[in-house]
Amino acid sequence: MKHSDFSLIPIFVAIVEEKNYSKAAKRLGISQSAVSQSVRRLREIFQDQLFIRNNHGIEPNNFALDIYPALASSIDNISHMLPDHRHFRPEKYNRQINITSLSVFGFTILPNLSALIAQKAPLATVKIEPFYRRDMTHELRSHQCDILLEADTNQYPQLSSSVLMEDTLSVLCNKDHPRLSGDEISIEQFLAEKHVTHAQIDKNDGYLSGRGYENKNILEQRKVAWQASSIIEMFPILASCDYVGLLPQKLIEKYKDIHNLKELKTPFLNVPIKVAMFWHPSRTNDPIHRWLREQCKKAAKEFV
Repeated sequence: MKHSDFSLIPIFVAIVEEKNYSKAAKRLGISQSAVSQSVRRLREIFQDQLFIRNNHGIEPNNFALDIYPALASSIDNISHMLPDHRHFRPEKYNRQINITSLSVFGFTILPNLSALIAQKAPLATVKIEPFYRRDMTHELRSHQCDILLEADTNQYPQLSSSVLMEDTLSVLCNKDHPRLSGDEISIEQFLAEKHVTHAQIDKNDGYLSGRGYENKNILEQRKVAWQASSIIEMFPILASCDYVGLLPQKLIEKYKDIHNLKELKTPFLNVPIKVAMFWHPSRTNDPIHRWLREQCKKAAKEFV
């Protein structure tokens, strides 16, 4: 690649992230014909098709996805040297922050995070999304998502991560449950009772399924009587029926008394669950992203 071709790198990155020539042109403030000419030159340089047209625009091929992280990182590294980036001021930041999260963290980490961002970056907006059937590595790499809050498993080897907190699982049930007294539940009692789970679009056995949890064989034996559409929906159902629900202990501690419920320890589920934030390695040194990660750590401190 000649020095004169270096200006093609931001165009390549914009096309991969936008998956549309006209959107890439608008983002960069250039004409669509200039983007098309740049694509022709990029194909000559790399001797590869790079992009394939489909019904929704264009799709980067495997080679384009392979070279994308290095080229995107080069742009980030240059931008970090610029004064506006080096001297990041949260109170002046007025863009949208995109976070993908398990809904359960909407009752623990995310409320604390909202308070921090509202105070320190009042001009910013935040969008929280679930991640059913989504390619999170691609979305983090293309900056469609800034941070993923998930259980710490081996699902994302290409991403950087940092553990925010650890939690354990406890059973939640009606305070007047006819068969469960004391402050513990045995594995025999656990499997004999009917369960309420938090349903997911692509799973029938709750949000912990498929996340590398070591006791998943026990969870798979549950008798699921009710699949709730949200975590908050589980509380009044458990208060109204003789069902049981399995939830993170820190969440139970905050909400059990509000709904007249009680917690039962589960000694047979003794493996702690680590909660982590994930991001693409190309953003590790980005001052804005570094600030956001620090806020996530502060938001989780209450639960450490």
